[in-house]
Amino acid sequence: MPGMFKSPNKAEDNILSDLGPLYHNYSFFGVNNVQLPGIYELNQQAKAPIIIAYIAYAIAKSKKHALDRVSLSELFCADGFYAMVASRLGCNRSIGIDNDRDKHFEHANVIAERLNLHGVEFEKEEITPNSKFISTDVVVNVGGLYHVDAPDKILDLSYGMANKYLIVQSVVSLKTESEDYFEAPAPGWTWGNRYSRKSFDKMIKKICPKIIDQHFNELEGNNRLEDRGSVYYLIEK
Repeated sequence: MPGMFKSPNKAEDNILSDLGPLYHNYSFFGVNNVQLPGIYELNQQAKAPIIIAYIAYAIAKSKKHALDRVSLSELFCADGFYAMVASRLGCNRSIGIDNDRDKHFEHANVIAERLNLHGVEFEKEEITPNSKFISTDVVVNVGGLYHVDAPDKILDLSYGMANKYLIVQSVVSLKTESEDYFEAPAPGWTWGNRYSRKSFDKMIKKICPKIIDQHFNELEGNNRLEDRGSVYYLIEK
């Protein structure tokens, strides 16, 4: 898509300017907003193309007929960017869920309204292994699993919510290739966890048997090897 994730260059195109720097670049929607400095731009450039491709595939394949309705949930949605992307790609009901710990979520409704998106809603909720959320055709869990204490249980929750497709992204360590590596809290943190690329793959395949595509790249905004690997999975139920 031409112009995707480029730096802002036209102030008049920024209908989100009064919100200040945002977690995501919204050029996907034709908005040249200011993005938060630091890791955000490079990491979005790594993650967004494959995640958006997976969302588009899942929405299209969830339909048997042109007018079939499709629903999607985005867990750990931050500012709700991918829930909004899903709406633009034809999802009829798109739900973003986050606890707003990092204060990105507070602008989600305003952004969706200004982008003139329909069928998008947001729920401020904690996401735990015991959470009870409605099932949707597609579930997106990108960037959430490495923040929690029990990633396998949250993955199981996500898989159970999905009627047709689950999309997963998570950070993995490049410091080790051990298929048995798991560390919690994550190295250098007081919370979260870290797998290696191989140990995450081993874990997800125990819970999600039908992986139809997977991808790996590096988050070039992150300097530490422990934070630099990024894995992606498109899973069919």
